Amino acid sequence: MKISKHIAEGFGKGELFDVLTWLAQSGIGLQGEVYYVEGNAGSDGNDGSSWDKAFKTLTVALAASHANIAAGSKGWAARNTIFCKGDALVENLVLLADKTDVIGVGSCNANPYCRLTGNHVIPAHAMGCHFYNMEFWSTAGIIFKSTNNGGLEFHNCRFVANAAETIGLQLVSPDYVKVKGCKFFPKWNTGKMFDTEAIDISGAATECEISDCLIYGDIGINIASATFYACIINNNIIVADTYVIVDASSLWYVVDNKCISAKANSAETDICTINIHLACDNVLTGATDTARYPVIT
Repeated sequence: MKISKHIAEGFGKGELFDVLTWLAQSGIGLQGEVYYVEGNAGSDGNDGSSWDKAFKTLTVALAASHANIAAGSKGWAARNTIFCKGDALVENLVLLADKTDVIGVGSCNANPYCRLTGNHVIPAHAMGCHFYNMEFWSTAGIIFKSTNNGGLEFHNCRFVANAAETIGLQLVSPDYVKVKGCKFFPKWNTGKMFDTEAIDISGAATECEISDCLIYGDIGINIASATFYACIINNNIIVADTYVIVDASSLWYVVDNKCISAKANSAETDICTINIHLACDNVLTGATDTARYPVIT
């Protein structure tokens, strides 16, 4: 099935009407099950089969979807869908669901997202769980940590530094992970960035992508020394107190990013450490200089 360019862009830009229309027309409900979460009026005693019978928590919906995918051959190659609205859900996720799209709908206050407040620590458990149009809050520490959950994706999501958050998204051995069109923001009335880094990545991984994001942090993106294959940081705007990108592995492609740091930069390496042989057309602005990196010769 071919997705039109306009509809595909809607996934990244939050054009929910287009996204939901595509989901309805695509027959996604025929390919897999559809579940509903209603944080205000739902009940975890329901079966989640409609808005009138919606679950109250995303935890229960994820468990139901995961069990459904595993139940028999009809579900093994399917993708399930969870439509989720709050206003704001308060829960700590500890497990995800195989091959499931979690789509935030409705609004939380002024923002057209479903807000999920909590600290989510996910061990190796599921493959191919995708989040669309969700807003992640907590009150301290790491908002979302995932270890070895292949195919995890975030599209048009917000990670908000609300109080004393240290890291927005921490990925350990994140094979086939995508973070696209997301925002890592200070809360609107505090201006506070993530204290450690907005995105932290460690452990060997293949085909990871961070693209089209707006990222604020003490460090924007921090990548530990490990073996990475075909991983890219592309077309992001990164605002940092110190380093915009630290790639200790020297194995990520870094292309077309616009970066701003509050740190003095007599050299580009004062605010960005990457492998320049895998980089192209990045612009770095520090407290003392603006330059393309690598330098065009």
